[in-house]
Amino acid sequence: MDIDMEYNTTRNHLTMREYGRHVQKMVEHILTIEDPERRQRNAHAVIELMGFLNPHLKNVEDFRHKLWDHLFLIADFSLDVKSPYPIPTRETLKAKPHPLPYQKGIRNSHIWAKIWK
Repeated sequence: MDIDMEYNTTRNHLTMREYGRHVQKMVEHILTIEDPERRQRNAHAVIELMGFLNPHLKNVEDFRHKLWDHLFLIADFSLDVKSPYPIPTRETLKAKPHPLPYQKGIRNSHIWAKIWK
């Protein structure tokens, strides 16, 4: 009996570990589906599975939007399906937030708070 072992070092990179290898393989399979309707149904099924795997996301505002963003991230932004949300790009998800302006007079406020008590 010949058993082929598949080691993590021979597998492709796991994009999002919280969903696991099986979800990544499902997304890779969706990328190979040529029928747009079947591809769309499979994408919705994977979104449902991703929601079950991470129930803590249900407390996050717009958790479905986050799941769709994760789906496109796992697919390396090459998935051709219709999303109910704006489809993210690599640039929008990797963009750094704008720096917050600091007020000049707040320096060492933790010290002044102790003094004025």
